[in-house]
Amino acid sequence: MTTTTSTESPALAGGNKSSVAILIVVSWAIFFGVLNASAIGVVLPTIAGDLGIEIGQVSWIMTGFLLVYGVAIPFYGRLADLYGARRLFILGLGLFALGSLLSAVAPNFETLLASRILQAAGGAAAPGLGMAIASRAFGPESRGMVIGIIGAVIGVGSAIGPLLGGLLASTWGWESIFVVSAISAIAIPAGLKVLPRNEERVEGRLDILGGLLLALIVVGVLIAPSQASQNGWASGPAIGGVVLAVVSLGLFVIQQRRATSPFIPAEFRRNARFIALVAMSFLLMAANAGLLIGLPILLAIFNGTSVLTIGLVMLPGAALSAVSGVTAGRLIDRFGAPTLIKFGGVVMLIGIVGLSAEAGGNLWLMSAYAGFVGAGLGFVNTPLATTVTRIVPTKLLSSALGVNSMLFFVGGSVGAAVLLGFSTAAGTTALNPLFTGKAVGFSDGFLILAIPVLLIILLSSRASEAGTAGLKEESARQISHKWTADCSVPWSPEIGEPAASAVASNGN
Repeated sequence: MTTTTSTESPALAGGNKSSVAILIVVSWAIFFGVLNASAIGVVLPTIAGDLGIEIGQVSWIMTGFLLVYGVAIPFYGRLADLYGARRLFILGLGLFALGSLLSAVAPNFETLLASRILQAAGGAAAPGLGMAIASRAFGPESRGMVIGIIGAVIGVGSAIGPLLGGLLASTWGWESIFVVSAISAIAIPAGLKVLPRNEERVEGRLDILGGLLLALIVVGVLIAPSQASQNGWASGPAIGGVVLAVVSLGLFVIQQRRATSPFIPAEFRRNARFIALVAMSFLLMAANAGLLIGLPILLAIFNGTSVLTIGLVMLPGAALSAVSGVTAGRLIDRFGAPTLIKFGGVVMLIGIVGLSAEAGGNLWLMSAYAGFVGAGLGFVNTPLATTVTRIVPTKLLSSALGVNSMLFFVGGSVGAAVLLGFSTAAGTTALNPLFTGKAVGFSDGFLILAIPVLLIILLSSRASEAGTAGLKEESARQISHKWTADCSVPWSPEIGEPAASAVASNGN
């Protein structure tokens, strides 16, 4: 059982100059991380040619990054709960910038791969810790807007990444992409100045064994579908990934139950809404990342488009995702998370079915359908992440967002692998009766990605009044500042805060 130390600092009820500065620092770090990831993908063939290696080998520049990134995210979250997010966030920024500079001057593949791994180890601090720091700075009633803004930053980074990557690579070489990424280091002195020093923390110790087992689960889950999409599920690497994930999961469950300070806080296991919300994050990114990765490949293979044109086709989806994310942040307390999630899910379905019908066909129709997907994404993602921040105790916010970000990321990898697996199938008749394009495999793959969106719509009721209840409870606690986790207040699995009757009986 974790307890709160005396370093608690109440979250701001709304924005002021300090909280706005914090949001700017966080957004800056997240922007360059997303920009780097979206820009590197388009120049992998160029890197392979310059370094004299096979395209399969150069793919490890992305794969190695993703593996380390996925493993590091939950570690940052748990460490931040125990020791504070500020120092870890600054450390992550420094490692990302250093890895970027080393990547820019890497003389060979081995050095570049090692530098990318260092980049990932640092960059993984930005998503979960950044959202946790910004959410605390603005308070629970402003979290929808804060997360919407961060979502817009991610959308802008995703939108301009391919365009900027192609432009930089053709003008100054692919190394210039890493030089631009290193600009993120500008946020370090600003972060040292504005990020809060007094942070709410929990007592306990890091469950290293639990963390390592969780890391092995993530590695297995990432390896299995990626290898299956290339070599089939009967291949040795794919089977090995499945076995690794399953065995590690069993051992992780045992460790979670026996550890006095489990790697994933026990409160999360008892919170049914939290489990449903992070599951929806996994499903959401499975659908979205499959499109983000699959559509550029489709455009290059079947439409013969240039990198610049691909970026222009993808631009409406990224831009509308940014706009809808901010809009959802403004509307969440008026309409409620379930309504926005259902609406966004339906909009995404329109875009997904449209892409399936037009796969390999008219370029700008596909761009329009991708715009629907992007618009729907913002209306789903912002309410999901906002509700997560409202149903867990503030002292566990870093872990909660770390778990959410990890599953969001892993879901994307699985979705991309599923789409690529279908895209290489040798079918001649598409599953979608509306199909009019040229790419049967991609049409089927896009249509399959409608399944996770349908599941999100079905699960959306799990985000019902949880956000409002969590907001009321946390606001009451901020006013009195009397409650601490080690008092005799029972946990409420519905809202993630002390039961209302118990709070009342304790004078709050």
